[in-house]
Amino acid sequence: MTVNEILKSLTLKEKIRLLNGVGGWYTFDAAGKLPKIMMTDGPHGLRKQGAGQVDINDSIPSTCFPTASCVANSWDLDLIKEMAGEIADQALQEEVGIVLGCGMNIKRSPMCGRNFEYFSEDPLLAGSLATAYVDAMQKKNVGTSIKHFACNNQETRRQSSDSIVDERALREIYLRPFEIAVRNAQPSTIMASYNKINGKYTCQNKKIIKDILRDEWGFKGALISDWGAAVDFPTCIKAGLNLAMPDSGGYQPGQLEKAFKRGEITEEEINRACEKVIEVVLRFANNQKIKADYNKAHLTAKKIAENSAVLLKNDGALPLKPQKIIILGQMAEDMRIQGGGSSHINATPGPNVIECLKHKGFEIEYEPAYPADDKVESTSDQERKALAEKAVALAKKAAEENTPVLLFCGLTNRTEGEGFDRHDMALPAEQLKVINKIFTVKAKVIAVTFGGSPFALPFYDDLNAILHMALAGEACGEACAALLTGEVNPSGKLSESFPFSEKDLPSRATWGKEESAIEYRESIFTGYRYYDTFKVPVRFDFGFGLSYTSFEYSKLKVSASDFDAADANEALGNVGGKSGYGDTANATNKLTVTFTLKNTGKLAGSEVVQLYVKNPQCDYLRANKELRAFTKVFLQAGEEKEVTLELDAKAFILFDVESGKYIAPSGTYEIQIAASLSDVKLSEKITVKGMDYKANDKERLPSYFEAVDGEMFNHKDFASLYKEPLPDDSAPVPGTFTIYNSLAEGAAISKVCKKQLDKIVNGIIEDNKKMGRNENDPAVKIAVCGMTENPIESIILLTACKFKPKFARALVHLVNRRFLAACRELIFGR
Repeated sequence: MTVNEILKSLTLKEKIRLLNGVGGWYTFDAAGKLPKIMMTDGPHGLRKQGAGQVDINDSIPSTCFPTASCVANSWDLDLIKEMAGEIADQALQEEVGIVLGCGMNIKRSPMCGRNFEYFSEDPLLAGSLATAYVDAMQKKNVGTSIKHFACNNQETRRQSSDSIVDERALREIYLRPFEIAVRNAQPSTIMASYNKINGKYTCQNKKIIKDILRDEWGFKGALISDWGAAVDFPTCIKAGLNLAMPDSGGYQPGQLEKAFKRGEITEEEINRACEKVIEVVLRFANNQKIKADYNKAHLTAKKIAENSAVLLKNDGALPLKPQKIIILGQMAEDMRIQGGGSSHINATPGPNVIECLKHKGFEIEYEPAYPADDKVESTSDQERKALAEKAVALAKKAAEENTPVLLFCGLTNRTEGEGFDRHDMALPAEQLKVINKIFTVKAKVIAVTFGGSPFALPFYDDLNAILHMALAGEACGEACAALLTGEVNPSGKLSESFPFSEKDLPSRATWGKEESAIEYRESIFTGYRYYDTFKVPVRFDFGFGLSYTSFEYSKLKVSASDFDAADANEALGNVGGKSGYGDTANATNKLTVTFTLKNTGKLAGSEVVQLYVKNPQCDYLRANKELRAFTKVFLQAGEEKEVTLELDAKAFILFDVESGKYIAPSGTYEIQIAASLSDVKLSEKITVKGMDYKANDKERLPSYFEAVDGEMFNHKDFASLYKEPLPDDSAPVPGTFTIYNSLAEGAAISKVCKKQLDKIVNGIIEDNKKMGRNENDPAVKIAVCGMTENPIESIILLTACKFKPKFARALVHLVNRRFLAACRELIFGR
């Protein structure tokens, strides 16, 4: 049957029910009138929960690939396609129709606890990787759901915070990666985020959903809510949402029925929402079940990990030959391979690095040095002291015998994860304390580091080498050993800058605050756009990474010294391919850049080549330079290749707020071929004929060019840049509290609400203690944050009405000090 035929066969009640999920993961089958499909979490592996599996860490076994933050360091679109294809195979085996991924939010701050699920601080890199992921998975007819659309850039109050973003930053930075993926891969679904954008929840935001996503970009798929994000459901459907997840226990269908009876929503609007759901269901419901090859998938995970690890420092200490070595650090034994939360994969990890190195002929002495992450709080001071003393003694022995020390350290599940953010860039205190003691004995130390985000390295100068594994998936140990010994030449490069500390972050004034309104005052100056433009030193540049070999760049040729970029807005659809923006097949005007790359070392290796465009000097907001193309080139020792990258008008664009279009300002630009942001190898200037951009005076703001009273990007200047009146997100007071506020906001003004919230939180903690978890476990933190920070109506949705609507409404009345109304609600349900 066609979509229209199925739609005509449904009653109004069935149409309304179709717009809400069934259980945690399924679509509605309308009593057999249409198939149903299952969706599961899965950015870096399949997290399918079987019958009876309700715990976030409890799911069927599947391959754990490197996380997005890790695979992005490969800059390899072919590799991410391989990963997506393997995940698709496992989805087909498990009869899963849609895999909820990939995560692709911009990394506004390295302290976001969920950054391990995201690709980059740069929209081109993030969008290109997401395009590859979506394209590969959907070619196997498994659906995707790119997320979290949009501006979900912190975990603190992620369910109710308001991302207040000026139009240029919204378009050029935060929406741009989604635009790249939509225009070039047409994901079957997109997941709308919890947060507000400029005063409106995303699921209700007509400008974001209809005007931009559908009308402007041409998105053809279904928009689904993040779990519990579709508050005020009728408004969401009118704005363009198609499916609210999960099953609300009848609450949302009931809301929609009442809205229809009141004339607030039409059957035409309901039909429009249903059509996209039916299209997706018909597309993925009848996939043929296959048998996935898990051994092959493991080898793919290993290859990705090997190609994504970043060599951050090396004074000749690496690679290692089989010999006696000292290994310190509990993370060598229990390697951290993924992050905590809804993307947690139930994997079967391969051997750890100690086992792998022993297998390669190394003689190893090992001490854990610090307690395991899940035992930090239960480890006594005396036990910690003993662990440290043994480690320092072994390091001293290594110094005396001139034996290399491998020091394993990094961020842990206690310090980063879904549902919470970091507040500084320091490594865990239990690690730092013993690390500082180890360096007092002056041993030769090679650090192997882990984490989903950048962290401070105050002991950088004391290290002889640093190999950053990030979160490398189930084959982490095998990949790490291969890299340390030179069986594989490191080729990863950082997909985000590594600042020295949290004090250097452009978003530091407003990021991660407990209040609702989060002003993105830094505007377009995220990540390297800030550090490079304002000359702020960083520990490691965007795009930085070393190799065991060396590369020579020469013979740069740019096809024209003058370039017509008048078609900038029309060129938006030409994105993707191996060089990011380099896929310009449909462009009316192209610029071809060629150069020669030679491997001048003694080992085969890969080089990530980056093309930056340096913008003309101007008196309005614009980054010094921006990534505009990239590719990864493999060369045997002594081999050379001619590398070609193509650009079109998009390489010179900014978003013109006045016209509502992307334009390329006229001027003299510089094409830079680089090994990293600051390591420019070749360059050539060109003259671009585009638009004579007349920046609005509101872009000429003092604190956007130099610090005013020691502060960059202040509130006053941001308010001027924003143009419109800033959204009113003041904290509720008695009389203004609604079901769309959170229990935490209610607790701040009502003792009754605070008592209720404390009871709920304590219940969550006690229930988890019975399962052996403390309150620092990511699963516990997610549950607590969900109940604390979600709008109250979202709690009703997530619990399928177990958190009873009449109780919720009564609680709202109590916070507003309407005691009789609360009593009537509890007694009569009014």
